[in-house]
Parts: sequence; structure tokens; C-alpha cells
Amino acid sequence: MPLYELFCIAVHNPTSSVNLRSVINSLSNQIHSTGGVVRDMKKLGINLTLPQRMRRMRQYHERGDHFTMTFDTSPIVLKRLDETLRRDPSIIRWTLLKKATKVKDLNKLLNSSIESHGIEPRQVEM
Repeated sequence: MPLYELFCIAVHNPTSSVNLRSVINSLSNQIHSTGGVVRDMKKLGINLTLPQRMRRMRQYHERGDHFTMTFDTSPIVLKRLDETLRRDPSIIRWTLLKKATKVKDLNKLLNSSIESHGIEPRQVEM
């Protein structure tokens, strides 16, 4: 299964974080129920000012809660997740990125700055 990363901005609820928890729970349950694995979840900030006023479902938003989720799932499930995010009124913006198709591809991305790519070091004469 390919590895994907979701970056999401949700509507900020000043009274409680139930809205954000329900969004994260519904997404992770949808991934787990179809055989996928959630690898990482990070909160990037709560009640952050958005770079510009954003409109979603006839409402304007100036603040939002940001989070990322890294997960393995099939492309078919990814389409369902996209539809879920599209229908959810508590989501302002989202982006789904494909990070790797296999675990060894991800390992190459992490170690790409260490590899020499076949270039041999030169001898310096003094």
C-alpha cells in the first residue's frame, strides 16, 4: 500500500476540541476499517490565524486548527477519504500527498543526502 500524508485545516471551535477529535477519529477509523495503517499524527497548531480569509461552504474563516496524518492505504480508500473531507463542513482545506509506494522508497528519500550516487571522492595533493 502506498504511503500518503494528509495536511488539513479544520474549523476552530473556541469552546471545545470535540470537532477536531471527531474529524481525526472518523478519518482514522475509515483507514483502519479498510486495512490501512495510520503511521503518524501531528497537531501543527490550534486556533492559528489563516494567511488569508478562506471560504468554505458559504462561510468565511479566519482561524483554524492544523494537523497532519501519515498513513498507508489503497488508492480506492484515498478517494473515499477525499469525498469524506469534501462533505465535512468542519474542514476548511486539505491536501493529500503521496510520499512513497513502498517502504524501501521511503528509506531512499530519507537517506538521499547521505548517498554519493556513484561519485568517488577526489584525492587532494598538497
